[in-house]
Amino acid sequence: MSTFCVAAVVNEPAPILRRFVAWYRALGAARIVLYFDDPSDPELPEAEADPIVQPVRCTAGFWQSLGLTPETRFTLRQNAALSAAYRNLREDWLLAVDADELLFLRAGSVAALLDGQPQDVRSLMIEPAEFVQGPDDAATFRLPIGRAVVNRLYGSDAEIFRKRHGMIGHSVGKAFHRRGQDGIRLRQHWAVAPDGQPVPYRTLGRNEGAHLLHYLAPDYGVWRRKMEWRLASNGFPERVKAVFDEIRAVEADPEAAYAGLYARLHRIGPELRDALRREDALLELAADRAPEAV
Repeated sequence: MSTFCVAAVVNEPAPILRRFVAWYRALGAARIVLYFDDPSDPELPEAEADPIVQPVRCTAGFWQSLGLTPETRFTLRQNAALSAAYRNLREDWLLAVDADELLFLRAGSVAALLDGQPQDVRSLMIEPAEFVQGPDDAATFRLPIGRAVVNRLYGSDAEIFRKRHGMIGHSVGKAFHRRGQDGIRLRQHWAVAPDGQPVPYRTLGRNEGAHLLHYLAPDYGVWRRKMEWRLASNGFPERVKAVFDEIRAVEADPEAAYAGLYARLHRIGPELRDALRREDALLELAADRAPEAV
């Protein structure tokens, strides 16, 4: 049976890290490599005591070993750490994700999924499913849609959602990478070959019952805590950044406007929910099948 390792660069509250480890342990990960961006993270002692977790303290010396510094842009540091995880891979596959991304299969095991891939599949992309606050108690996730569908469903907000195919986070997904590919470098979503070209990948998604559950903004508090960081690191689509500029230009106290923007981005009412259902663009999970939204 195929084995897999999960790797992530992390700087998250304890509940998110613990959910991440518990989820991938239950999926059968042989090893979970956590690169702690804060080398004094209070979760390090628990991670160091867990036999399945390999914690890495991202000290200045660690970044120097990769030719970087702690001040290097985060995405470059993330790519370098994930590439190091791949170079040190001893399992059959590496899944490179963020701490708020959880693989979900409607049926079967991860090992069986990986066993079923032809030998010429070098990377396996899993389509994202982005958590939204829906009108009922189901765990609700929107799926990528075509831009024409975005225009039809989102009306005056279509410009916000169009570029990322109906998502606020990424619409590409995250990938498993097969061991043994010499010289490849990992980026957030795919791998790059030594000649600089993206490594070809196969995508699995709603048709295959495979989803990457992305808890980008499960509630306003989480979203608000990360808001400034995302604004500084290109974490929002350009049109969303423009809305922030508009808010700040006219609001002396913008908090109420920020809350309203969060609702536009991450809440859906019954009408939009039903429209997304008709487009096969919604994943709804019963509470006993979904991760806890923390």
